Amino acid sequence: MAAVLLAAAPAPGAFACGYEDPQSVSRGLLNWIYPDSLHVYGAISSAVAARRLSPANFDQARIDLFGRRYNATKMALEQFGEMLRDAAPSRSQPPVSLVLVEPVLWTRFERGDGGLHARVHVSGAEPGDLVLVSGESVISEIANRRLTVGQATKIGLMRIYGSEEQKAQFIDTYQGVGSTPLAVGWSRGKEPHPALTPSPQPPPGLQHSSAAETGGELVRDSAHH
Repeated sequence: MAAVLLAAAPAPGAFACGYEDPQSVSRGLLNWIYPDSLHVYGAISSAVAARRLSPANFDQARIDLFGRRYNATKMALEQFGEMLRDAAPSRSQPPVSLVLVEPVLWTRFERGDGGLHARVHVSGAEPGDLVLVSGESVISEIANRRLTVGQATKIGLMRIYGSEEQKAQFIDTYQGVGSTPLAVGWSRGKEPHPALTPSPQPPPGLQHSSAAETGGELVRDSAHH
């Protein structure tokens, strides 16, 4: 089934991200290749409604003069990359791909001197990559050390797709990324609010994949924005 899905998926670069063309955003396709990835969008929407997260840059109605909102998102992604590198300063760390669900913007954190380095606005994940699905405001919270990767994963603001070994290695290595005393509001004696983990349905006409999942999350090689 995995081979069928990957064969049916669009070729790399087939879609522009939402910052280039808002009409190109296809979260339904993302949810088809990475089942239940729309649950992240629902969890983020609930957190925004509860004022625990700020609205995504991409979702704000005002005109994006001079690309300021995109640049703010790019800076947060690059800061997130630096934090991954600080957590594991080794050239041997496996690459990680991340897609932001609001604009379907892909970033790949690639091997380089001292660890992983962010390459923002790529066409999608590479074969064999571990894939993270999250949102703009979640990455901003982590970059500003108000939320950790472990906390975001636990309460549904980030989902991880890959083999069980890949997922375990990522959590073991990076779960503390974003940790400072400022991040305690999301945990420490607090259980996640039930509203943070809804199960939204995909938009009309879009369907979930029926492929088998691994640990609640499907192993996939690549996807595109």
